[in-house]
Amino acid sequence: MSKPIPKEGIPRVPPEEKLRELATPYREAVGPAAVRRLEARCDGLGLRFAGDELVILAALDTPAKVQQFLSAELYYNDDHASVDQEETATPPRLVLRTGMAHCFEGAMFAYAVNHLHGHEPRLVMLEASQDADHNLVVCRDPATGLYGATAQSRYPGLVGRPAEYATTRALAETYVPLYYSDRTLDPKDLTLVGFSEPVDLVAKYSAGWIGSDEPLWDIYYTYIDDSVLFRYFFDDPGRPHLYPALRALKENWIRIDAAGEPFVSLGDLPAGAREAWDAFWKAYGPDDGPRPRGRAREIEQAFFRLTGTTPIDLDDNAFDLQFFLAAGYRIDQLIK
Repeated sequence: MSKPIPKEGIPRVPPEEKLRELATPYREAVGPAAVRRLEARCDGLGLRFAGDELVILAALDTPAKVQQFLSAELYYNDDHASVDQEETATPPRLVLRTGMAHCFEGAMFAYAVNHLHGHEPRLVMLEASQDADHNLVVCRDPATGLYGATAQSRYPGLVGRPAEYATTRALAETYVPLYYSDRTLDPKDLTLVGFSEPVDLVAKYSAGWIGSDEPLWDIYYTYIDDSVLFRYFFDDPGRPHLYPALRALKENWIRIDAAGEPFVSLGDLPAGAREAWDAFWKAYGPDDGPRPRGRAREIEQAFFRLTGTTPIDLDDNAFDLQFFLAAGYRIDQLIK
């Protein structure tokens, strides 16, 4: 769980002052030799960190220490708190100057630090239905061969895990019973459906982003493309699938109209799915509340078996695609 936010809100501190504040607990604990080793590692990657940046990065030399830093030192950056609030994709260097990170930003920070210390991190996305997805930075303990994770979350059960799991599936499965809907806030209303194969961000984007001062929108918008396969937790766990929004684009269930606006192309849905779509929206109403129940839920499950998504998720995916396009990205960056 991220650092508790005071009742009066997150204190606003000048960037360099925040960096000094975060470095203070580590200055005496980290020896100059450790700082020099990390600086040499950064130099070898073409990265330039200095001063208190190096002190903090050198101190966080294990995944467990990175998780402790995320949980104890960084506030959760709730950039979705209101529609008027600007979304962010803060790079690791600026996380050290804001003292805040949301799920993606915390994952990028954890990935960067673990990579600098040679822990060979990989990014794993937890796929949710009608809920926010979650990012894990997974590392394998070379001594035991077991997997653990670091993660940033406002919820205590969704942070990292120690390296004690034989597979990434076993690790990912520990999140399932704790991942309940942020629409209903019902602990029994679980929303995770799958997890991605591990993604090597440095192989995909090189290491330059680790030391960047610029927002990491390129990674945010494109790190999950059609080269990344997912696995379901339930119903034939060995069968891989694409992330639902990408499958919808690839199968033309989501198209772009002449005005450049994405829409759900009902005529392209597979056999039976169009009928299920129509039946769902007739059955789903105010009495269901924020999540489908009863007959609407049954139809939703039938639609999922045909498409790997739900009518609500498919509609949301089409809506959200407009922001991807408005940011200047292209469909061919996701579907190769």
